Amino acid sequence: MAAVLIALSVVTSSVHALTINLNAGATLTANPAALAAFNRAANQWSSQIADPITVTIDANLASLGAGVIGQASSVILQANYNNVRNSMVADSAGEADDGIVAALPTAAQFSAFLPTGFSLGGNLSASKANLKALGFAGLDAGFGTTDATITFSSNFSFDFDSSNGVSAGLVDFETAAAHEIGHALGFISIVDVIDAAVSNGQTFVVAPRTLDLFRFGAGVNPSNPANFTTTARNFVPGNAAILDDLSSELAFSTGASNGDGRQASHWKDNSLTGTLVGVMDPTLATGAFVPVGANDLRALDLIGYDITVVPVPATLYLFASGLMGLVGIARKRAV
Repeated sequence: MAAVLIALSVVTSSVHALTINLNAGATLTANPAALAAFNRAANQWSSQIADPITVTIDANLASLGAGVIGQASSVILQANYNNVRNSMVADSAGEADDGIVAALPTAAQFSAFLPTGFSLGGNLSASKANLKALGFAGLDAGFGTTDATITFSSNFSFDFDSSNGVSAGLVDFETAAAHEIGHALGFISIVDVIDAAVSNGQTFVVAPRTLDLFRFGAGVNPSNPANFTTTARNFVPGNAAILDDLSSELAFSTGASNGDGRQASHWKDNSLTGTLVGVMDPTLATGAFVPVGANDLRALDLIGYDITVVPVPATLYLFASGLMGLVGIARKRAV
């Protein structure tokens, strides 16, 4: 499932403190326009994130499954629930917009709705990049330099420069890259792993992702800090779910196999709701450019990233990614 946490062409993006290193494979290296678009996508995140960390991503172009634009696999690590939870609380200290993080339940207070046969095991999990942002040291030495692997489909026709708009019939590469980088940074959910296990008749002991600490059922969600601590999170595929930080409620996808047909590590698909929440939408239409927006930044803000400008949640516009421990997620073209 995930490793246990114990306490080449390279493009570097470092507008503020976050540095994103791209180790490009041969096919991607041979495409300078794609490399430039990837670097612009990386800058969308790094220009807004002040954590002094380096995130290394291996990326390339290859043939993927039908309809899949790109997929990301993040190195997933897990540690004692309270160790990670307390790091999140400490990281949020002094940030006025992140006061709700202090109300995260301790291990003794934490509960979640789970499918029959699943149980909580007292650990939390996160992408290695996310744990770096939370201050965990020595991760590259212990688990390797790579934080995530991203593959873009060679079966799609991409527009590599959206500065003059995205041409009809083409997929915007910068948007695709920004989306997959979001997964690498930590926009992931254990519900995808549960969803696959349910389909295979399996069960396991659950270690929620950090973002899952803000995942509630749409009808059973908190209204004040005390409720935020005690209300059970919802990890049942197919159950309507939202990110709730008491300031906003943003809909999540609910599962590729037993939910709404979209991987749970995404916002709710705008093609199903008519509302685009952010670049972490599960599908991307041709001819569309979608930037990293306030809601995407807010999600990372809550799980431990230091955002340079306090994001104001807003409705935006927008695939499937992957999880490495490895675990995988992928984005698709909108129908």
